[in-house]
Amino acid sequence: MSENSDLKRPRNAAPIPVGRYQGLSPPYDEYVGSIPTASPSVYSEFNVVLDDGTLQKRTVSLSTLPDDDIGDESGVEDNDQEGEEDQVDEIHQYYTSIEKFKRSRHRTSQETLDASSTPLLQDQKNKSYASILSPPQYDIDSATSTEETDSDNSFSKNRYKTLPVNDNEHDSRKSKLSLFSQLKTSVRLTPQHRLVLKCSFAYILGCLFTFVPQLNALIGYNHVSSHLVATATVFFNPAKSLGGMVEAAMYGWGYVLFALLVCFGSMTTTDYFVDKNLFIVAHTISLGFWLTGSTFIVSFLKAHWNKPPVATASSLCFIIIFIIVVREGSANRGEFDTTRIQQIVSAVATGTLITISCCILFWPVSASKKLKKDLEATLMSYKVLLKLLTKTFLLDDDLPEFTANSSLRTAIDSHRASFISLQKSLTEAKLEVVWNAEMRGCANEYDAVVKSMQRLAQSVGGLRSSCGLQFELLQETSKKSRKGPKKSKTETWNIKADHHRRKLEGEMKRQRQQQNAEEDPYMKLPNHSSHADQEDATLTEFIHTIRQPLKSLAYTCKQTIIHLQVGFSDQPRTGPADETLKNNLIKAIALFEVSQRQAVKRLNRHRGHHHEFENYAPKEDVFLVYFFVFNMIEFARELICLVESVQALSEAKEKKRTLWALMTHFFQTLKFKKSNGKHNTFVPNERHKMNTLHTPVPKTKWRQMVLKVWRTFSLFKLQKMRYATKATIAVLIVAVFAFLPSTSSWFRQWRMEWALITLMVVMTPTVGGTNLVAIYRIYSTVLGCFVAMCLYLLFPDNMYLLILSTWLFSIPNFWIILHHKHGKFGQFTLLAYNLVMLNKYNDRETHRIEVTHLALQRCLSILVGVIFGLFATAYVWPYEARVELRKGLSDFLLRLAWLYQKLVSVYSERPDAEGLLPEGGKDVMASGHSKRQQMSQVFMDLELGLQRTLLELTDLLKQTPNEPRLKGAFPVETYSKVLASCQNITDKFASMRTVILKDAWFEDVQLDFIVPVSKERKEMVGNVLLYFYILASAMRLKTPLPPYLPPARKAWESLILRLRQLPVVQSKKLLEKDHVYLFYYAYVTVLEDIIRELDKLGENMTLLFGAIVPEDQWESLFAVWDVESNVKSINIE
Repeated sequence: MSENSDLKRPRNAAPIPVGRYQGLSPPYDEYVGSIPTASPSVYSEFNVVLDDGTLQKRTVSLSTLPDDDIGDESGVEDNDQEGEEDQVDEIHQYYTSIEKFKRSRHRTSQETLDASSTPLLQDQKNKSYASILSPPQYDIDSATSTEETDSDNSFSKNRYKTLPVNDNEHDSRKSKLSLFSQLKTSVRLTPQHRLVLKCSFAYILGCLFTFVPQLNALIGYNHVSSHLVATATVFFNPAKSLGGMVEAAMYGWGYVLFALLVCFGSMTTTDYFVDKNLFIVAHTISLGFWLTGSTFIVSFLKAHWNKPPVATASSLCFIIIFIIVVREGSANRGEFDTTRIQQIVSAVATGTLITISCCILFWPVSASKKLKKDLEATLMSYKVLLKLLTKTFLLDDDLPEFTANSSLRTAIDSHRASFISLQKSLTEAKLEVVWNAEMRGCANEYDAVVKSMQRLAQSVGGLRSSCGLQFELLQETSKKSRKGPKKSKTETWNIKADHHRRKLEGEMKRQRQQQNAEEDPYMKLPNHSSHADQEDATLTEFIHTIRQPLKSLAYTCKQTIIHLQVGFSDQPRTGPADETLKNNLIKAIALFEVSQRQAVKRLNRHRGHHHEFENYAPKEDVFLVYFFVFNMIEFARELICLVESVQALSEAKEKKRTLWALMTHFFQTLKFKKSNGKHNTFVPNERHKMNTLHTPVPKTKWRQMVLKVWRTFSLFKLQKMRYATKATIAVLIVAVFAFLPSTSSWFRQWRMEWALITLMVVMTPTVGGTNLVAIYRIYSTVLGCFVAMCLYLLFPDNMYLLILSTWLFSIPNFWIILHHKHGKFGQFTLLAYNLVMLNKYNDRETHRIEVTHLALQRCLSILVGVIFGLFATAYVWPYEARVELRKGLSDFLLRLAWLYQKLVSVYSERPDAEGLLPEGGKDVMASGHSKRQQMSQVFMDLELGLQRTLLELTDLLKQTPNEPRLKGAFPVETYSKVLASCQNITDKFASMRTVILKDAWFEDVQLDFIVPVSKERKEMVGNVLLYFYILASAMRLKTPLPPYLPPARKAWESLILRLRQLPVVQSKKLLEKDHVYLFYYAYVTVLEDIIRELDKLGENMTLLFGAIVPEDQWESLFAVWDVESNVKSINIE
């Protein structure tokens, strides 16, 4: 600590002697005895690490703010209100200056805010702790409290006071406001409104190139393809961030150039063979090579990348190819005329430039700022969940309030989305590196921050799993009106407690009713009560003992998250430096581990007193509590990694790099990724495993060549290849009619090239997605054509009214596109309106076609394209979401089994054994501690992949209702339970990983617990792996399950029984090294929860697929019955 910090140390603060920080697992043993720690159950205060690194005696609350001036007079506490300090705990309230609050229009009193007179504190009893409100009209007073209550409802008097407002000045200033100023203040554009307006501006500017002759002259008096200018603005809407617009433009122009290459190639070959009167050869090459090849390539890339910018670029590419190659190419009689190509390309280029200009000029959105906001929101979710889980573990009284909390729901959604959304925002932000100084030279550092945030999300999942909470997404149906039968489905998060949590809640609440809040809580523990279970009393005693130390660690973690939030927000950061935050976390972890060991020693004395003639092992329920402690420490350590990443990011921002240095660094990084990107991975449901009788290893060059040919043709079994193949065949079937002499005139008259474009737009990889898009396409086309027809009939050739009506009609459509789940409906409506309106306006002088006939052409061609698309998707290699969901779940279960096997192999092998790392880099010369760090990183990457797979499976489940079944509705609810069980197992494995990779595991646990129970352990591991395999096979094959599933629970009970019979358990050595042996006990105990989830999966799959023998019949086969009574009954009959 510096001298200045020592001078500012409060009167009751004590320094912490901190040694040199060593990696993620510092040697905390050196802190034991050096930290002045009292028994947290005896005193109401506990040492808390403050922002400046000093210690101060406090009663910790997770809802309070840090003191601005430590050492002032303490305020009076008020514990009658619930959760009011959370309204003043948010980032923008803590760091908002006094001058900002002076501009508030609300009148406030000069009286001191207290619980009795403050409107902010009224009716807060039932509100959640994490309610995010607007900044209140008070500032932080210099006189702050030096104590914080243990409850969540502390609100110190004299801490916040109102700002003085002069009534006369306020009234005079209000009277001088002009009408324009009042309108300006009353009408405020939200970010959503701005996005809609900038899209409508781009669209109407694109339409002006058709309506205004002077603008139409800029694109070569294009009266045929000028509507493509507005079409391009709809596809490339400017509501993207700057980085997202760069990505969309790159894909768009790449596909446009590819389309130009195809068009010139097709035109060249057609002219060559037509000049030689080889019409059939010319048309065959155009269809069989240019159209087939381009359609296959674009369709494959569309399915392979599966990105919205790629889908948009693919649509523009198909528009150009189908118009030039099919419509114009079928009528080509040997003239190499590029006029049509120039018209289309100029229109698309103009629309793209308009979109990019509107994106930059009208309320530009920076992708780097969006990334920082996403990071800030994710940190907010971690803070909310950290408090929820800590209070849940400590069984606080206000836990039921968490079940109906909008802020908590937002936090859960943000936490789940952080596995994918952060990476997406980072990808867009990297594209701004050319002009954005925020990202220049900091791409790798932002990568490290995002990865650390994702690992932190996994730690939050481990905390949730270890404290016995389950988050379930429920579909609630509510009636809109009493009179009408309309119902709406809303998604709500349900917080569900498992059986361990319910048991502990009941016991703790019963004991809390017998305690007096003013007396010593440690002396009031019910561990001596005759009617209470001794082990439950031991457990509650442990919770009471570590309550304050745990809240102290959580408080430090929360304050660290708050300061990191400020660093990613727009507010200037005035808190402690990153190095100070890191040291604070190290001190807080050391402080907590000292208190934890003291708590364990007290529990050992208790167990030694009550188990004088028994073994010294507590019951299994006790160890579930320790899991939360382990995961909390892992969360704090990962938070240290995040602070280090943020610190590296801050240092990188101070360095200015040139573009040449950035390019050199980029290519070096690319080479490094290529060199380290190749490694073997686990392939679930592998049907062609090498070195088997079905697929032997080739021993000759001929066999090797044959095997390569077989692998090449096996690629056509991939879904992406099948999708591209059937899309190409469907396009060829429709396009053939343009080249046949008997149907070519009909094809051009009814504009069937629109049917080809619709065909490729409608065809999505899944059947459910195609059905949904087809419905959107039909209804939106009818609506758009009808509106365009009516407006043109009302205002024929009236440029001004048509411009105004077009702009007004675009606004609600863009609102649907941007802010509604059915955004495709608005896009298709606008495209249909745009085509009918602008094409008819171009025909205003010649009147070659009526607007009604044009609308009919559009509807008919769209209908033909939709029918072909539906038929090709549903009956040619159908890719059904419900089938892929089953296959994905089967693969997921096998990947879970593989992860479990790797965990077992890690803790079963010696630390210096070969093959320790699961498919990751291995440093032979590294120490055992560094190896375990590498293993932890590899396992966390595997768990992150599992989390992303779960999100993909959830998206597939959402598409299943769009696939109608004649057998009945798809069991969405049951599959939701299956996914919930998979999520719980994944979280349990994350908790297991935190335990088995500790140093003490390899030093003591292996010799005393692993080797003596190898037989029982083998039986249990084998049954768990067999359980996974049976469930995965049943899910993949859709076959009934056997009536008797693997006895994993019996194997687990045998292992527990054998552990209680070990000599080390029978001796007092268990109490002496209990802090070490807790690791293995907790690991074995959590397996019970995994087995319970496997049993749930088995029950749900039995409901889905049935059983070979019904349960009642199976039980009757082995029922015990009395032979004598049965014989007597037969004689009587």
